[in-house]
Amino acid sequence: MWKPHKLSPRGPVYLAIADSLASDLEAERIQPGERLPTHRALARVLGVNVVTITRAYAEAARRGLVEGHVGRGTFVRSLAEKPRVRARRGEGTGAIDLSQNQLALDPASFDGAALAKSVAARLGDALQAGYQPGGQSEHRAAGAQWMARAGLKVDAERVIVTTGGQQALAAVFATFAKAGDTVAVEELTYAGVKSLAALFRLRLHPVAIDEHGLVPESLEEACRRSNPKLLYCMPNLHNPTGVVLAAERRKRVAELAERYDLLVLEDDASGFLLEAPPPPIAAHCPERGLFVTSLSKSFSPGLRVGYLAAPAKELEKLAQTHAALIWMTPALTAGIASRVIQSGELARVVEKKRAEVRKRRALFQKILGHLATPSHPDAPCVWVTLPEPWRGEEFVAAAERAGVLVSAAETFVVSRAHTPHAARLCLGTPSSRAEVETALGRLARLLEGVPTPCRALV
Repeated sequence: MWKPHKLSPRGPVYLAIADSLASDLEAERIQPGERLPTHRALARVLGVNVVTITRAYAEAARRGLVEGHVGRGTFVRSLAEKPRVRARRGEGTGAIDLSQNQLALDPASFDGAALAKSVAARLGDALQAGYQPGGQSEHRAAGAQWMARAGLKVDAERVIVTTGGQQALAAVFATFAKAGDTVAVEELTYAGVKSLAALFRLRLHPVAIDEHGLVPESLEEACRRSNPKLLYCMPNLHNPTGVVLAAERRKRVAELAERYDLLVLEDDASGFLLEAPPPPIAAHCPERGLFVTSLSKSFSPGLRVGYLAAPAKELEKLAQTHAALIWMTPALTAGIASRVIQSGELARVVEKKRAEVRKRRALFQKILGHLATPSHPDAPCVWVTLPEPWRGEEFVAAAERAGVLVSAAETFVVSRAHTPHAARLCLGTPSSRAEVETALGRLARLLEGVPTPCRALV
């Protein structure tokens, strides 16, 4: 059985395993076509957890070193077949990633064998499903069931199955806004919405936020000044600040939507982490509310299944846009999503993720909590105000040199005139709490000092 010839003591173990596999293949200590040990077997030999081996094999597959075959195992590829892969930020440096807002999925938190068996049983039906824009009825029903956990009761007929949350947002923007139109957004907003605005040539009008979320008075001023067609917001565990919009403000936003003929696009990407979230804005203005959720953070980004609920009068237009963009979400992945929702497996995974987030938040509170802005304790990302004389971009660069990837405020600001000296740290991305603690320790030591001065120019 193959095991790493030599592991580097620096950086995450999963990267060291992938690096060792590459070295062993280059040195012909392992041959193309050779089967690698199972995840559990190698974990036992190396004395690490199974998640570490899963990440190592995934990294090796991304580099083109191995390939997996369902039911057969993982096999070494020929170096001659290795595709060219563009390096990602921080790749190969051993940096710990706190820049991506995702929650690592522990393979032990769900029954992978049962899920694989279920997928195999559904494969024939999925391949024979044909074109069904908007999704099969059972898949829409699963989406409605998942939305009910967020407090939104919606008929399955009003749900469109999408290829992730981003595609749902794109469909809404493409349907209800044309080039030159204004969309109101929180003054710190999801970077993916900034990308969509650039793609569709839309203007973004920033709306103030505070420790209680979006400020209704600022939204009303935006409506009077810019006449936006649409409000995009993230009331539950806002990205990047982690705040939850207060219940009374949600009602006020719904009232403003009615008064100013405004559609409200509610992104609930991380709301599943809340045990008892306030009712969605869409529940207060059902004829103007659009609600988006997905399984990317609650289960896995690799599944790429989302759900979009819309008012009945807007459904046909949205369905046409959705079909024009991708025609339909693959029935196979939609079927997997339905299975994990309806079986209760997703709810169990969510409980474990929620518990893990709280433990990681406790670590953060102990190490860097004095720098955090107020946010909900279930938020997977934290917004850190940088002490003087640190600035966002220089902190990001210095953190990367220290072996930690973070995101600067510039990524999320809508108006460059109001850029805070802050950074977002995502606690859910690393595979282990130990990695989180290591990363936070590095950042704490970094912030005890001052930025490296620039070379003087004359």
